[in-house]
Amino acid sequence: MSIAERLYEIEKAIASHAKGRSVKLVAVSKYAKLPQMQEAYQAGVRNFGENRVQDALVKMGSFPPEQYPDLRWHLIGSLQGNKVKKTVGKFALIHSVDSLRLAEAISHANVAAQTCQDILLQINLSPDPTRNGLLPEELAAIVPSIVNLPGVRLRGLMGLAPPEVSLENDEPALHRIFSGLRDLNVQLARQFELERPDFPLLLSMGMSHDFVPALDCGATIIRLGNYLFKN
Repeated sequence: MSIAERLYEIEKAIASHAKGRSVKLVAVSKYAKLPQMQEAYQAGVRNFGENRVQDALVKMGSFPPEQYPDLRWHLIGSLQGNKVKKTVGKFALIHSVDSLRLAEAISHANVAAQTCQDILLQINLSPDPTRNGLLPEELAAIVPSIVNLPGVRLRGLMGLAPPEVSLENDEPALHRIFSGLRDLNVQLARQFELERPDFPLLLSMGMSHDFVPALDCGATIIRLGNYLFKN
């Protein structure tokens, strides 16, 4: 199948499972070659997601804004504090903010540049507390501080299903995990008035192995790499 054909299958899945909800596809281009990315753009992809800041900056050079004004870049991997300044003005959305300290660093860099960065908080959906992301019980202590930071705008949450659940296609577990993240997102939005008509609430969840259950459970952003770019 071509990338255009795979994109058509993804769009059909969104239409079937999103219940009329607007869903954004972020094409994870970590392992994609430039011709594949160009093919994806020609097929209609307008959002690319990269795991590392430096890799994203290199690829951005092949898609100059004057030629691709509607292309948006997303940072979906872990962000180190010493790379924060390099993100300013480069990413439509940073999906992986996992601490108040990181949010403060992003705030400081964007205030200095007189810009504002949209962010998502990454939630650890695994029973292993050492994996990336905030634990749900940590949110109450840090969200009040984050929503008051200048230069950043909290738009919602991001989460990764545990690999052992995703790869085994354990649908009951995936629905339970994703539904829990959706409910947490709605709870935060109500408590801290995160959603407005001009800035709808975002929920980034679902990757190549599990995006259909994520759609069923309320995802507004899905991140697909292998499914879209597989050989």
